[in-house]
Amino acid sequence: MFKNNRAAFTIALAAVTGSLALSACGSPENNPPAQAPADPVAAEPAPAATATLSGEWASLEPLVSQYPSQSGLFEASVIAAPLKTLLGDKFETFKTNMKVESPLTREGNVLYTSGNKPHDGGINAAYLLIDPATKAMEVGLWEGGKLTTYPAGGTSIAKPKDIQTLISNAAS
Repeated sequence: MFKNNRAAFTIALAAVTGSLALSACGSPENNPPAQAPADPVAAEPAPAATATLSGEWASLEPLVSQYPSQSGLFEASVIAAPLKTLLGDKFETFKTNMKVESPLTREGNVLYTSGNKPHDGGINAAYLLIDPATKAMEVGLWEGGKLTTYPAGGTSIAKPKDIQTLISNAAS
């Protein structure tokens, strides 16, 4: 039974990582512990791909994978006040355009989320990019199909693939 579980785990790991690094199935000597598959989480890009966060913006890290409305990202997190200042009278429009939201996600050093106004996607939508290491943010806000960006922090933030796709699809 141990052999079958090990083989199943190896196949599942290969499927998750998209690789064909299947180890030989069979006796434990064919798969010594030093050669055992790594934990799928550890198989992610090396920590060097993301900056080590310190200070108050490090408090954003536990919010990754949570929906902004549940985590208080826009209302109670370390970015709430700067976000309200950045958007001014557009803050309520931003929140409305984020009602159908995605969870806060990480790609490299950038945290991001996007959303749209219920039943109005593609016309009234928004995204938020956060670079906690540089304390920079960028909001993209579509109103009536027109995109306006609001950068803050003085540095350009690389747009994650999902946000590039969102922008590209909106432009079509």
